[in-house]
Amino acid sequence: MNNEEYQKMVREHWSYQLVRELADEKLHLDSTQLSVAIRDLFPKARFHYLVLPKKEIDTLHELTIQDIDLLKDMYDLGLRVIRKNGLNPSHFKFGYHLAPHMKRLHLHVISTDFHSRSLKRRHHWTIFNSDLFMTHDAVLKELALHGVIQPRPMDYIRALREGPLTCHRCAFTTSLTEQWNKDLYCLQ
Repeated sequence: MNNEEYQKMVREHWSYQLVRELADEKLHLDSTQLSVAIRDLFPKARFHYLVLPKKEIDTLHELTIQDIDLLKDMYDLGLRVIRKNGLNPSHFKFGYHLAPHMKRLHLHVISTDFHSRSLKRRHHWTIFNSDLFMTHDAVLKELALHGVIQPRPMDYIRALREGPLTCHRCAFTTSLTEQWNKDLYCLQ
């Protein structure tokens, strides 16, 4: 693929939406020299922000130990956005998807209420409430330990996406035969 074809794909393909949002300064909530914070266009909770690196990194698996300072900057920017909005960081999860569909690495800063019209499909739940969601701290730990984030087998990823649904508050788990119900999680 030549550069012109690549640029066309970035302009038009859905998987490059975050790259386009990164380029649109009107969407930026805050930024540093290394990263930019935006709102998720299809939030899966009342408050759902994304922090993207300015550096071209598409997935966790492209990170190296040299990117630890970048990840810390992204986390600090996410905290800053939460605090600017008068929100409590203890009501948020900070993490990354192991197998994202969108190009450009992004840190999810998502409130744990999971109240949203965009939370429509089973995988919308599992990508935040299973091991598909790798916490910020877990990413830093694995990078420090191995120097990279080890890819997980696709069978493992598929099993997590299709596996039982688990409440993020009380650890209630459905059986595999139960149907997705967005009101399934505990309202404690």
